[in-house]
Amino acid sequence: MEVRWINNVPELPQEFLHFNKKVLKLPNEEAFKLFYITLKLESLSEVPIYKFLERLPVGVKFDELKKRQYILSLPISTLRELFRDHLDLRLVKNLYLLLSKELPKDFLKGATPKHSILASQDILVTYLNEEKKAKLPAFLKAKHQILVFKMKGACKELITLAPEFTNPWCIKKNEDEVEFYTCFSISEFVLFTLKAKRIESLKDQMDGLLESVKALFPECFGEI
Repeated sequence: MEVRWINNVPELPQEFLHFNKKVLKLPNEEAFKLFYITLKLESLSEVPIYKFLERLPVGVKFDELKKRQYILSLPISTLRELFRDHLDLRLVKNLYLLLSKELPKDFLKGATPKHSILASQDILVTYLNEEKKAKLPAFLKAKHQILVFKMKGACKELITLAPEFTNPWCIKKNEDEVEFYTCFSISEFVLFTLKAKRIESLKDQMDGLLESVKALFPECFGEI
């Protein structure tokens, strides 16, 4: 079995679409599980935040920065789910109004509302690019910096790791092996490494990957 960190995933949404077409070669609906965006939320009231958290979908990372200020990271696949199924929520309405301008149309194709949307004036949503994310405190960066991994091997080998995947994932089947793609935050990857190393053939690979992540994000490892 082989585990590889795909550390050249583009930061910009439009470039990710091209990267998927040329490198990952996954259907867009599957590739959207691997591209996360990060947002800062400010709310005059805690009620719309609580309403959102009641329906929190898979793969969402959510933390409080300070009173009524929050940080939210989620994959495009989950964002599409929110727009399709939860557009009655005030926070989701504001997410749509911002991100329909920030993201390529292909990201939201088939998930756009059929009626006009009015903004909620008590919620402010700000899109955080990689430059802004780099300025986050280390303990938040460890939870909201998302890494993409590819695992390749026989199906029965990958099944042994399947219980450890808590974020959206996708599979690409080849003739005699399976390619499995998923994401981890830095803190999630540290935990996954400890569990994956129980498989003898993965010990050296996981140690090497962990050292590579530490080298790029050294500030995070005093916070995990």
